Amino acid sequence: MIPPVAGAGIAAGAPASAGAGSAPAGLPATVAADGLAPAAGLGPPAAAAAESRRPARASDRAPQAARIAVLGASGYAGQEFARLALAHPGLQLAALCSREQAGRPACELLPGVDPRVDPLPPVLDPEALEERLAAGAFDTLVCCLPHGAWKQLAAERPALADGPARVVDLSSDFRDGRVPAAGGWDYVYGLPEAFRLEIPAATRVANPGCYPTAAALALLPAAEWIAGPVMVSALSGVSGAGRAPQLRTSFVELDGGAALYRAGTEHAHVPEMERTLARLAGRPVPVGFAPQLAPMARGILLTATAPLARPVSPGEARDAYLARYEGEPFVRVLAAGTWPETRAVRSSNRCDVAVTTLHGGTTLLAAAALDNLVKGAAGQAVQNLNLMLGWPEEWGLPTHGTPW
Repeated sequence: MIPPVAGAGIAAGAPASAGAGSAPAGLPATVAADGLAPAAGLGPPAAAAAESRRPARASDRAPQAARIAVLGASGYAGQEFARLALAHPGLQLAALCSREQAGRPACELLPGVDPRVDPLPPVLDPEALEERLAAGAFDTLVCCLPHGAWKQLAAERPALADGPARVVDLSSDFRDGRVPAAGGWDYVYGLPEAFRLEIPAATRVANPGCYPTAAALALLPAAEWIAGPVMVSALSGVSGAGRAPQLRTSFVELDGGAALYRAGTEHAHVPEMERTLARLAGRPVPVGFAPQLAPMARGILLTATAPLARPVSPGEARDAYLARYEGEPFVRVLAAGTWPETRAVRSSNRCDVAVTTLHGGTTLLAAAALDNLVKGAAGQAVQNLNLMLGWPEEWGLPTHGTPW
């Protein structure tokens, strides 16, 4: 049976969105923890959505600081997580781990951080990290390793997989819900806007990929209307390919043009998109995907088209998106006729979406833009940690972009 889809909203009485570095006095009285499964047709009216939200009280969980170890801290996502964690009032960076960079000063690993303002922990190798865990130095592990590396390391060093109170994995290793080889932990798929109900009780979260996050948020309110295969096309910044040097992502090869790669159904993110859409729609939804590298450091601009089960006017579609995303701190539905652009969401945890219908209402056209390193990776990891720890979901996360 398909689990209910959790809609979202900030509960009545909850604080306004906290910018990076802002801290409420203690924990607020209410935290939006529950949502609404979308009704059939064009989604729930705003009143029904608001009525369904049950605020979680701060007294449900004791205020605490999470002591974080970042595994893979030398990569783009690891560095971005460290930057966000240093600005978060409830997160404490306790250890940075990089097999290749162990022993180097942390300020060299994180060149954008001023160590005069925030003292940085040492850079360790995995063996030393395991010793720090045994000594109680940290309680939360954030894995920012390349795909496949965390699964292998968890098997080699089961204490790292079993010991932390919380693990958030930014790779694709456990997004399909399979149980890891070490520890027997179940990983919850951490897309708050769709599966918010499952995250607060989780101790292990698989952070969604950047492309699947953009696709899911572009299509979530329309999932029940889709009548056939979905075609997804997306431009991505080069940081999405990781920090390891590659010829295809070098300046000379990429500057001044854009390139398709692994188009069709062979990209590793296609099964993830299909799993998410199947959960949202209640039935299998085939996906075709045309990813493209663009000459920009970060950002994803995605469009999705799909046939609809019945004619839906552009106004009806947009009203449904507005109702579904009402109160979502990190999803903005743009005005009719306005389309997303990557610079508007750069360095923010926000996703901008837009929707219309074509061909007499029989074809959906939806678009989304997000920062692949923030909402597509490190920012979403912080958002999931906020939910896991019973804190306001938007606490310490940037909503505003930096377009210039």
